[in-house]
Amino acid sequence: MAKLFLSLEGNPVKEFRLTRSRTTIGRRPNNDIQIDNLAVSGLHAVIEVVGQIYFIEDMQSTNGTLLNGEKLSRHPLKSGDDITIGKYKITFWREPAVAAKQEEFEKTMVMAAPQVANVTSKNEPAPQTTGGVVAVIRVLTGTNAGREMVLNKNVTSLGKTGLQVVAFTRKGNDYYITHVEGERRPLVNSREVGVKPQQLQEEDLIEVMGIRMAFFFR
Repeated sequence: MAKLFLSLEGNPVKEFRLTRSRTTIGRRPNNDIQIDNLAVSGLHAVIEVVGQIYFIEDMQSTNGTLLNGEKLSRHPLKSGDDITIGKYKITFWREPAVAAKQEEFEKTMVMAAPQVANVTSKNEPAPQTTGGVVAVIRVLTGTNAGREMVLNKNVTSLGKTGLQVVAFTRKGNDYYITHVEGERRPLVNSREVGVKPQQLQEEDLIEVMGIRMAFFFR
């Protein structure tokens, strides 16, 4: 279970349970969480869950969104994080047992750029996923061209923190790519990935940090 605690100048205002895959925050009354204040944009920010991970994304608001005091575009949330929208503070909380699973996600972060880490030799046997289907990302350009990364976890992250990070999410035998952070969004077949996770099809061409990759099943 995940919750948001809305407060104003240290005074609690309301508590919200995050029961949807996408929760909108803004001044308009049709938002899931309405904050009726002129400093808040009509649609100010969105909280989205991908697998076990919650992300906060600023929807190009006028005054911006802060996470723990720093302006953001899109970023994963940890239990205890403080989101600032106008004069309001929103604290993100989730059960400790569930929050611990986020550590596994963070361990998959690829910090080395422009190289792609956590790759396997293309001659190595790949772990099997549900139904015997193996999803693979093959690097096409850069110093790691020809090498492969097997998507054998529910969430695998790729990129460099502060520059560009994407997440590959597995749901059964379907795979999705999601923009996590960075001003530049990843490209799939030369088109930017939008706000929602985009399902990948075999032979899709992906570009992250200027490195081109191909997605396919084995």
